[in-house]
Amino acid sequence: MMKKNKIELNRTQIKYIAIAAMLLDHLAAFLLPPEKHPTLTVLYVFMRTVGRMAGPVMFYFLVEGYKHTSSKLKYGIRLLCFGILSQIPYSLARYGTISGHNLNVMITLFMSFMMLVIADKVQEKVIKGIVVFTFMILTAFSDWGVLGPFMVWLFFVYKKDKKKQLMSYVSLCLAQIVVLALVMMSGTVTWNDGIWQIGIIFPIILIYIYNGESGKKNIINKWLFYLFYPLHLIVAYILNG
Repeated sequence: MMKKNKIELNRTQIKYIAIAAMLLDHLAAFLLPPEKHPTLTVLYVFMRTVGRMAGPVMFYFLVEGYKHTSSKLKYGIRLLCFGILSQIPYSLARYGTISGHNLNVMITLFMSFMMLVIADKVQEKVIKGIVVFTFMILTAFSDWGVLGPFMVWLFFVYKKDKKKQLMSYVSLCLAQIVVLALVMMSGTVTWNDGIWQIGIIFPIILIYIYNGESGKKNIINKWLFYLFYPLHLIVAYILNG
């Protein structure tokens, strides 16, 4: 058990922080790309760096939701429905067309959830590994790609030990930063297209101060993220038009 923190946040509070981070990330990505607004490159990098915390927080709370939900069936259906609902807004915001080749993060969350459902029923470690690897491949063309289900699996494996969750996540962050540095040094990616990826370290703080409590339960807190995701993408597309 980790020591009690003086500063604590519940699940709802952290989700609102993640929503704000996602908004910053997508405003920068869709409205302020450096190739269109070179004078705003520093602002772009800042917003995207802060925004990187949104994805890992969502993956962490997917595991929390899996642990605590009263109905895995309803949870999975909800993720799938909003994944389908969000795909056109996502494609429009990211590509300016409904035929974008990547799938949105709600699909990544749904696939990661299904990975947990299946792997959790399997006893053999080799089969579990095959299940996880399969879902990582299936999400290769979704937002956050193979990292999404991999983060979910790390958080799930150590779901009873926050210290190990944090240590495994820190290791993943360090590995990604090393790879990023090598790619940037090779000249394959420019600094403004890659440096903001270091923002994945920020969720470490939020996970550390998470107190394990759900926060105030009401219809707004339950549905806000699901509704916010497609709606803010539509707004981003309109503003970009």
